[in-house]
Amino acid sequence: MADRVYLDWNATTPLRPEARAAMIAAMDHLGNPSSVHAEGRKARRLVEDAREVIARGLGAMARRVVFTSGGTEANVLALSPGLKAPAGRIERLLVSAVEH
Repeated sequence: MADRVYLDWNATTPLRPEARAAMIAAMDHLGNPSSVHAEGRKARRLVEDAREVIARGLGAMARRVVFTSGGTEANVLALSPGLKAPAGRIERLLVSAVEH
């Protein structure tokens, strides 16, 4: 058989080299971002810096960027009836064409 083409990106998606490098760098840091000790504050700074980068790329406010553990959690959060937005409306909802 010739070279195979991997099409199951819902199961695992190849990481961009920049994302892989950022993850490896972050794994070298200890600390719970919710803790107040020095390690926790440094971990929090890493999360907040990532939030800023994502927000800039999307043209959003950093405080409006929410990280989730995966697609299902993100869908539930975005589509739940209890979702509250300023002025009672959602200005923009980004969902990929292949999300489950």
